[in-house]
Amino acid sequence: MRPSSSRHSFGHPPAKAWVDPASLPDYGDVSMVGGNAPDYVKQLNQNTFFSYGVGDEDCFGHNVGKAVRFVDVSIDRRLERQGRQEATTVAEVIVSKNMLNGAGMLHGGCVAYLIDNCCSTPLVVLGLLQSVNGVGVTQSMNIMFHAPAKMSVFPMFSRVNHKANMIHPLSVAHH
Repeated sequence: MRPSSSRHSFGHPPAKAWVDPASLPDYGDVSMVGGNAPDYVKQLNQNTFFSYGVGDEDCFGHNVGKAVRFVDVSIDRRLERQGRQEATTVAEVIVSKNMLNGAGMLHGGCVAYLIDNCCSTPLVVLGLLQSVNGVGVTQSMNIMFHAPAKMSVFPMFSRVNHKANMIHPLSVAHH
């Protein structure tokens, strides 16, 4: 048996690590998404979120992910002369029964899924602006729960600051 140049086993070709967001299918209309980001960035961010973070109906979290709606995608360029950019995305989801635990509260695992996927979207936005791969993979996550969320609208705010090729998450908040 010859050694394979791929690190993947079973003779399967390696999966492509990143797909150009422009090649992804359109996932919905972004005309109602606020913010100062260009419409093409809003659309490609949404396409990336739904392709990677939601997937098809057989994927984990599909029903939760497809309920996410981006309401704002913004870019702060005030410090661009110092080589710094910041992207902010705001998404919301209407909490439905399939997101609840047995006590009728938003399940912590569902919250983690939403945070994991929505907090990467500012990275995607910055990547699109800089023509680089902005898709990231969570290495660790620590969540501190303050109060249970019931069936209602659950807004999620995330902002990422980019300076000198280093990405710094600034905040994630449930308002």
